[in-house]
Amino acid sequence: MSKHLIFAIACGLALSACAPQRPSPVVDASSAKQITRNGATLTLPDGTTVTPDASGGFALPNGAYVSRDAGGGLLLPNGVRCVPNATGYACP
Repeated sequence: MSKHLIFAIACGLALSACAPQRPSPVVDASSAKQITRNGATLTLPDGTTVTPDASGGFALPNGAYVSRDAGGGLLLPNGVRCVPNATGYACP
């Protein structure tokens, strides 16, 4: 009985190694749009400069608001999250 159990466990481990892996949620820096920090201001990918308010969020030129989340990232009005990096924020 124990040989069958060991065989079954070994087969399960071998098959699990063949299972497709889920893609990583990390933003690919080469395809990401960058919001760059310039002192007290931020430069958006289109070159527009904005000044964050006391909460770390800011208004876009079209009037929509970008808020800062608890993890230090930015939450765009369309629900996309920009992650902080060394120069500002990377947005997918």
